[in-house]
Amino acid sequence: MEKSVRNNIPDNKQVTIAQLADVKPLLMKGADDDEDEHAHTGADEEKGDVHHHHGEYNMHLWLSPEIARATAVAIHEKLVELMPQSRAKLDANLKDFEAQLAATDKQVGNELAPLKGKGYFVFHDAYGYYEKHYGLTPLGHFTVNPEIQPGAQRLHEIRTQLVEQKATCVFAEPQFRPAVVEAVARGTSVRMGTLDPLGTNIKLGKTSYSAFLSQLANQYASCLKGD
Repeated sequence: MEKSVRNNIPDNKQVTIAQLADVKPLLMKGADDDEDEHAHTGADEEKGDVHHHHGEYNMHLWLSPEIARATAVAIHEKLVELMPQSRAKLDANLKDFEAQLAATDKQVGNELAPLKGKGYFVFHDAYGYYEKHYGLTPLGHFTVNPEIQPGAQRLHEIRTQLVEQKATCVFAEPQFRPAVVEAVARGTSVRMGTLDPLGTNIKLGKTSYSAFLSQLANQYASCLKGD
């Protein structure tokens, strides 16, 4: 459906984020090239979360404040090209967005700085851009079906990783049943948290992206700090 919608939009009205000159140097390799592959098995992927593989590069681009800013600039340029009569308003909108993003970025950086060095695992290899930007300490990712509790052998493998890597937290996502998350952490001292990489409860508006960055920071902090 996404492809059919895109095909109905003329090329001169499209912006391909991953191909922007300011974005290409920021692209990170996809999951297949991760050093954390030891925590990820293909057998589980067949039954679990497979949508995070996007080829050569990690395409969770919205999780990078740097890429978000470059994207906003590119969209601004495209809109000015298409609607030159609205340039003053478009310029003001971009200026407001950049100022808001800079302030939020600083605030989030200050909130997450004390958490550097506190290791954790996630259930979805989506957060690389955010983690790199804010200096977080991911230990790896587990591919787990959000609806079905892993088998005994898989649970043992996961718990062993949590203990051996001295993880502080393991993060699931909103679609995971509580029983699945509890089963993974049971018998360890690892805390359980939830990360929402889509900001599903954030209303669309001028401050949506800043609210998304802040919410994700709060979700990391609430578990890693033990609040």
